[in-house]
This record gives sequence, C-alpha cells and structure tokens, in this order.
Amino acid sequence: VIDALAGRRQWLVSQRLVEEVDGQLNYRPDKIEALRRRELLRVAGQFADELAMPFGEPKPGERIDGRLVRSIEMVGGRHALIERSHDFVLVPWRPVMERQLGKQLHGIMRRDGISWSFGRERGGPSIG
Repeated sequence: VIDALAGRRQWLVSQRLVEEVDGQLNYRPDKIEALRRRELLRVAGQFADELAMPFGEPKPGERIDGRLVRSIEMVGGRHALIERSHDFVLVPWRPVMERQLGKQLHGIMRRDGISWSFGRERGGPSIG
C-alpha cells in the first residue's frame, strides 16, 4: 500500500496536478478543470481522426456556426459535436439541443457558456 501511495504521489506530481513542498502535497486549484481539458483534447483527437477534420477550440467572443452532429458522453459531462465548414468543435451540451440533432445552429462563445440560436439564419440586404 505504501508503494502504491508513493507511486500515485509521484504520478500526480509528474502530471502537474499537485506540487510537493516539504513532503506536503499542494493541489492545484484548477486541477478538475485541467483534467476536463485533457479529456476534451483526448476525445477531440479521436474524432479528428474519425472525421478527418481538425479540432477547433472556440475562444470567448467567437461565433460558432455549424451542424449539430451528435452528443458525446464524457467523464467531465455531456458535449455536443458541431461540424463547421473546415473543422469541428466540442461544446457543453444543453438539453434544448436534443431536438436540434442534424440541424444548423449558431452561437456565440461566452466565458459563462454559449448563447444559441437554431435553424438557418436568413441573410439579405440590411439598412444601416
């Protein structure tokens, strides 16, 4: 058991999830978020191979326009796979998306989530 605990401690330090200071383990305050991001990038890599498309990680303020392909269950929660013209994104799932599978959706990435609209946007002349 002692060897197993020492091995786990060493793994946590090597993964930069904790720092060891004077024999004490100090956990990173964002350790859960770091693990969620790792899982997201791992799953995105698998889908990049399967779809033959690169993964695009949306940034705050960025528009997300694409087709809702499917939902994906991950340890960190359910996500939506949205196929865009040149890449795909994985974003947190919302229950309102259930009826939108296979359809176009549009959203703007915000720090606290995404503001979504569904269906095709109509373009045309604007008065301005």
